Amino acid sequence: MILEHKRKTYLPAHRDIWSNPEFTIDAEKCTGCGNCVKTCPMLYLELFNKVARPVENGTCFGCSNCLAVCKEGAITQQGFYNVSQGIFKTMLLHQADGYPNPPAVEGTPGMTPVEEVIYNRRSNRLFKKDPVPDALLRRVIEAGRFSPSAGNNQPWSFLVINDRKEMDGLISQIDPLYKLLTGLYDLGKSNPLLRSFWAAASMVLPSLMDQRGMQGAKKTIRPKDIFLGAPSLIVIMGDKRGVSDMSLDCGICGQNMVLAAHSLGLATCYLSFLIVAAKFNPMLKKKLGVKWPYTPICAMVLGYPRVETDGLVPREQPRITWHKDGKVWEEMP
Repeated sequence: MILEHKRKTYLPAHRDIWSNPEFTIDAEKCTGCGNCVKTCPMLYLELFNKVARPVENGTCFGCSNCLAVCKEGAITQQGFYNVSQGIFKTMLLHQADGYPNPPAVEGTPGMTPVEEVIYNRRSNRLFKKDPVPDALLRRVIEAGRFSPSAGNNQPWSFLVINDRKEMDGLISQIDPLYKLLTGLYDLGKSNPLLRSFWAAASMVLPSLMDQRGMQGAKKTIRPKDIFLGAPSLIVIMGDKRGVSDMSLDCGICGQNMVLAAHSLGLATCYLSFLIVAAKFNPMLKKKLGVKWPYTPICAMVLGYPRVETDGLVPREQPRITWHKDGKVWEEMP
């Protein structure tokens, strides 16, 4: 008997086991500005007769950035991206539910400024060309410097490229890899041999072969700007000698930086594509000046938002198991 997690591992060929959120776009409210199309990381939306609409047979992972950027309230979303079986089976318990507003916390009269930034922060893909002052980037890095780390070993170093021309010079080291990878991945829909290969690869490298990542890669390399038009790039390098889990420490550091950036009026977007490309392309690591004991762990682009993209959006309701006074109970809304 075939194990459950080994079945239908090449998702583009099996639309019967995955589904997108349900979208409704009010044509009367839609102004045709196209901001939802531009900010969508999955190429899921398009303009037709000056009205936004989902692309037929497209993939949407339910980030809800389109909802946040649409100030006309023309878009509504119900549910989340869901895979029902196989190695990519999603863990959501409430696929059709999610609240758009943060819940009131018992005993707390209102949100703190920190909570407001956390709830409202969205990944931004619409940047102005205006350069970011070095001093502002230093404030963002300072927020990372004060992050907690195992043993207080602070296993990070920061590579800052605040020069759009230099960032453009990195694109030639990244784009070819993703164009080749996504092109071959799409061919699997019609080529049985490639489909079998990608199915096998999905079992070995599920984090790389997830169709959401592949679709996101196609969006990023079109129109040939992996950096999304942003003027600044920060790469967090992890020290391989770090105590305990160095990657976790760098991730905490990155989130501190992202929240600080948004509180300062900047916008950000994490950029895992550069990190993956650096693993496969030693020339890119050399161009970045990466030297032992450091390795690229986390990257983000920063800049001033071209439109307001922050805002509250639906999220999966929390699953909590409580332990208190000798009792254990589950809170699954």
